[in-house]
Amino acid sequence: MREDYHAVYGITGDSNDKMGFFDSILGKKKRTLADIPTDELNRERIMMEQEQQKLEAESTRLFREEKTLRSEYANAESDLQKRSIARKIQDIRCQLAGLETRLTYCGKMLRSVNGFLAIKSNADFFKRMGVGPLIANMDIVEIERYIADTTVEGTLQQEKLAAMLQRLDGGAAMLQGIADDRELDALMEELDGAPTEAPAKQQTKQPVVATEKPEKKDKRNEEPLPE
Repeated sequence: MREDYHAVYGITGDSNDKMGFFDSILGKKKRTLADIPTDELNRERIMMEQEQQKLEAESTRLFREEKTLRSEYANAESDLQKRSIARKIQDIRCQLAGLETRLTYCGKMLRSVNGFLAIKSNADFFKRMGVGPLIANMDIVEIERYIADTTVEGTLQQEKLAAMLQRLDGGAAMLQGIADDRELDALMEELDGAPTEAPAKQQTKQPVVATEKPEKKDKRNEEPLPE
């Protein structure tokens, strides 16, 4: 089942527009890794890195602002001042929560793009491991899930990914073999249960030979021989 990542992470506004690339590759229509040019992936990687840096800078600024407000709150002389400062801190924390969601989304997408690029640049390795054809025909959404499971500290573990795909490919082949065996067993059972009747002997008919009957002479038509 394909996910609406913007809905999952609550991404709206400018970030939604900038990350529209993932709407196209993770949309409802099946796409494979071969459908996405490497240049396009590199452009998206750069854009995602810039977006991540921007979000991190904004998050740092808000943390500093909250720290300043907390100091002001501690030095406030009236309850009214404290209440006003507390509202500002509350607003900052709401913004930080939104930034955290967007950073999580951005990190997830950046990890996926880096994984796609790693697979493309190491196509020969995966071919040698016997999973090249499987990757070539696999839905990009499925590949993204395997990338998520085999990425450690931002780096795709290619050997681990290849091993997982080998097990997947082997399991599919085994299931196909089981299905083929079942069909063959059913056919053999049908053949074994069918009665084997000897073909009936055909009686050969002797050909009827037509016999000619001697012609009877009509004495009335016989002329007397001259003397």
